Amino acid sequence: MNTQRITTGITILFIGIVLLLSQLNSISFNWVGVFRYWPLFIVLAGIRMLVPKDQQIGQFIAIGATIVILGFLTFVGLSTPKEPLLTQLLKSKTLGVRNSDDPNDKTNYTTEKLKVALDDKIQIATLNLDLGATSLKNDSSTTSEIFTAYNTSKEYLLGITTHGESTDKLDINLKGKFKNKDFDSKNNNTYIALNPNIIWKLNFDIGAIDANLDLSSYKIEELDIDAGATSLKLKLGQPMSTTKIAMDAGASSIEIAIPKNAACRITSDNALSSTDYEGDFLKSEGEVKSTNYDSAAQKFDFDINGGIASIKIRRY
Repeated sequence: MNTQRITTGITILFIGIVLLLSQLNSISFNWVGVFRYWPLFIVLAGIRMLVPKDQQIGQFIAIGATIVILGFLTFVGLSTPKEPLLTQLLKSKTLGVRNSDDPNDKTNYTTEKLKVALDDKIQIATLNLDLGATSLKNDSSTTSEIFTAYNTSKEYLLGITTHGESTDKLDINLKGKFKNKDFDSKNNNTYIALNPNIIWKLNFDIGAIDANLDLSSYKIEELDIDAGATSLKLKLGQPMSTTKIAMDAGASSIEIAIPKNAACRITSDNALSSTDYEGDFLKSEGEVKSTNYDSAAQKFDFDINGGIASIKIRRY
């Protein structure tokens, strides 16, 4: 009796049946919840190594241990409520959500809607976002203020500070934190609105976050994103003379929509061959660029780094 062949076959059969039933919507199986118990497979490998392979009792122990562990994982997968991956990541105690009270932080946090009053002298604004464990979306544009922000959860607090670089330039700093360490991420959505008449420099320092931003109506001069475990969707409008976009992300999925004829160049330390680009692009080692990039007066320059799982550039 080939014990290893039998136990491997049982494991593959188990995965195949669960995947099939999930695809047919016959069961709701929480794979993320099961993955938390991955050390059990190390235990199973140890059992296989310890039991005598040339004795029938050892073979029965190895097969029985495989069935017991797969049965336990089946119970976990079927009984654990299925939640979005981001929500489960945010609840992980090892995630390191920033929620500590910094004695040097003078920001006043609140659950109320935050506003930066309109000043006709301001032509350029820099927005610095320091957020984690929230879904980030943009509200409709505001012309009555320079910037607004609010969160839909009473457990998540936002704070804002401003600093005038000069009479026509303004720095805006938006921070977020939870009231308590044992937070509830349900209904935790942060909405921001920008004034479309101002030239914007955006710096996003975001942790585990789900961001879906339509920035197509704004004048974006620079966009710098430093992200953790992130799902990021961006829609951009026409670039300025050169709109620079830098991304340094962890285990992230990034989708960027740009206008149909916008010139674009992407440099990256990732494997560009695994990236999905729509439109005509010229590829070389370390970069890709649209065929109209060199002749265009307005263009995007993307610099994408980090352990990004997938990158997609699409046209609209």
